[in-house]
Amino acid sequence: MEKTPYAIDFLWNQIEIGYKEIRKNRYKTLVKEFLFNPKLREKAEKLRDKKSGRNYEGGLLERTASTLSIALCIYDNYPEIDIDLILTAIILNLFCGVFPKKECYEKIKDYPEVVQFLFLKSRKKPSIEITVYDSIIKLDTKIFMKLQKFRKINKER
Repeated sequence: MEKTPYAIDFLWNQIEIGYKEIRKNRYKTLVKEFLFNPKLREKAEKLRDKKSGRNYEGGLLERTASTLSIALCIYDNYPEIDIDLILTAIILNLFCGVFPKKECYEKIKDYPEVVQFLFLKSRKKPSIEITVYDSIIKLDTKIFMKLQKFRKINKER
């Protein structure tokens, strides 16, 4: 596959739904700087996600939309979790792919609580939010990989 099978507008809509669920102004302002920048959006649409198996154009955009949906479902059952922090980290993970690592770090360094999600070396002690974030990414990857196998088997039949 060369490109995500999903409509780009649909994926952006899913991501914007996640953004709208962020209640803390501090995080909402940070994400807004990236999310509504047309040049960054255009670059983000091209990003591949080799880690999850979505090694095609729009793959990272697709994973971002998917993981945001999973995060919101989990939050429904565990409202004590700082969902604002998790949603912020998921969206910024997409946009950090647009920049070299150092540049991304410079843009978010004033948010150390967010930095530790995106830069593993800066983690001190895993919080429940980091555990949930990491688990959501792993779950999404597992689901995607299993579906790819399932689709391949069904296609061969």
